[in-house]
Amino acid sequence: METHTKIMKKYTIFHIPALSFFSKDLYRDVGLHWKGVNFLYLFLLLAICLLPTTIKMYIGFTNFVNNQAPAVVEQVPEITINNGKVSINEPQPYYIKDPENGDILAIIDTTGQITSLEDTDALCLLTGNKLITRKSEFENRTYDLSNVKAFVVDSERITGWLHIARKFLVIVVYPLALLGSYLFRIVQALIYAAIGLLFASWCKVTLTYATLLRLAVVAMTPCLLAKTIFGIADIHLPCLTSLIFIIITLAYVYFGVKANSEIIPISKEAINPEDMTI
Repeated sequence: METHTKIMKKYTIFHIPALSFFSKDLYRDVGLHWKGVNFLYLFLLLAICLLPTTIKMYIGFTNFVNNQAPAVVEQVPEITINNGKVSINEPQPYYIKDPENGDILAIIDTTGQITSLEDTDALCLLTGNKLITRKSEFENRTYDLSNVKAFVVDSERITGWLHIARKFLVIVVYPLALLGSYLFRIVQALIYAAIGLLFASWCKVTLTYATLLRLAVVAMTPCLLAKTIFGIADIHLPCLTSLIFIIITLAYVYFGVKANSEIIPISKEAINPEDMTI
């Protein structure tokens, strides 16, 4: 058992990334002396953790646009949709293929010879009035084009779209990804804090829900950092990793609660007057 003698904030948010992995002292400091619920720290942590992923995605997409897409996009004929009717000036069925292995990527057939993606590995099929895309091995999605009044697309226009997407990818995707991740992690923290109430009962310590929220956010840090490092190293994690991360985070929540339960406040009766000197 340890004694807490001085009420003074010892650590800052800059200590959390390193000390959250092992330091009881950090969890005690957060539990006893910090204010608020640490959501600002969570936002800053996620903003930093998302940067490598976003940069990696931008580099990958840029490489795709510059080196891989042209060979596919140049195969796209001029496609016209007029009052819901699709037409092209090419023999049909028309196939767009992977230039590397010859696999069929897309099919255009407005004649009615091919009406579904069954018996083909193509990712999409454009018919006389529908666009069918393969969502998964067992599910397709159909878009009705009958309400499209006038639309024309060709390889040049698609190339332009890809370059615009590359230019604005980070500006659009990063804030949206950060917001979505932030909201999701807040919900997680709320749940972890609620479970922390049970841990506090087991450890026979009284902690407010706000305190448990602070501890929960700190407890989330190790797994968030680990996930970021795995992403940078391009290590593909197994499907059960998310569950494992949840269990590890809950273990850190318990670690934080237990650390706070081991503090013995000093009372006046515990002070020996003979030990006091002037």
